[in-house]
Amino acid sequence: MTKISNVSTVSVEIPYEHGGPKAGWGGQSWNKLSILLVKVETQDGYTGWGEGFSYNCRPAVRAAVESMIAPVVIGRDAGDILGISRDMQQNLHLFGRYGITIFALSALDIALWDIAGKRAGIPLHRLMGGAARTHVPGYASLLKYGDPDLVGQNVLKALNDGYDAIKIHETTVPAVAASREAAGDGTPLMVDTNCPWTPEQARIMANRLQVYDLHWLEEPIFPPEDFDALALLGAESGIPIAAGENACTAFEFKKMFNAGAVRYAQPSVTKVGGITEIKKIAALADAMGVALMPHSPYFGPGFLATLQFAAAQPVESFLERFYCDLEASLYGELIDTVNGEFVVPEGPGLGCEPDPDVLRDYGIDDE
Repeated sequence: MTKISNVSTVSVEIPYEHGGPKAGWGGQSWNKLSILLVKVETQDGYTGWGEGFSYNCRPAVRAAVESMIAPVVIGRDAGDILGISRDMQQNLHLFGRYGITIFALSALDIALWDIAGKRAGIPLHRLMGGAARTHVPGYASLLKYGDPDLVGQNVLKALNDGYDAIKIHETTVPAVAASREAAGDGTPLMVDTNCPWTPEQARIMANRLQVYDLHWLEEPIFPPEDFDALALLGAESGIPIAAGENACTAFEFKKMFNAGAVRYAQPSVTKVGGITEIKKIAALADAMGVALMPHSPYFGPGFLATLQFAAAQPVESFLERFYCDLEASLYGELIDTVNGEFVVPEGPGLGCEPDPDVLRDYGIDDE
């Protein structure tokens, strides 16, 4: 038994550029990527790193880790990952089965898996059952530009950078048209709309987008848990539907799959409950014949956890990469593709330790 001796958090903000106006929501403008790392230490000297979803909510997730999770798990066996996951989800269900609490639990779970891999002396993809591949194809996930000309320019730039598939975050026909013109026929083009439409509005827009041969249409309907409406939209339009970044736990994905809502499921390891939960979702997707395309616009331990997970899966999937230039990287060149593919690190656990200089230079105090 290796007991957990300490759980702490590290907040990091890294400036970025993405070739357009600053993105954001809720009246906030994005000019920095917010990353909440969770550091778990054991009595016998192992350290694991995790990440909880924290874009525009980092202080809240940090508070959940420090006040609701750390006091309970210190002293627990770090190797009892499944037991800790179940116990913590049950103990904290009062605070909701989605959102801040599960984001925080996701970070803990990833850190415990990192420790497990380090104790075994092998990378997580081998700990999870094998190395199906040493490289994972990536797709460029463009941030929102709102200007068809800028969209087209950045699609061309991403293709020139070696990406073979493109996702845009746009909601207008001219922007999608510009993307397809720039990408050309045959290039997988995905459109992520971030839940803007009613079912009827989505039906109208899907009909207008059919001509652009979309690889998938992502989260077209609000609320995102209206799985029956998503299923109907996919059936009527013929456009493959993708969703899942706003679903949480395997139970929510089971409802999604039973409704026939999606062709592509997009669980986010930093949102669903960590590696433990995404493994359950993968098993469900396989049984139901749904393709898995993990949501992964991250640059911390959540990115490495997704990369390690994808490398272990029997069926290849694309890995998302926010198409932006960071001022610094926690993991050096691992966050970048080589000829359109990510290299899977072979170090133990997540495969790489966060750069201490970046933690120091870009760390911030949330107090």
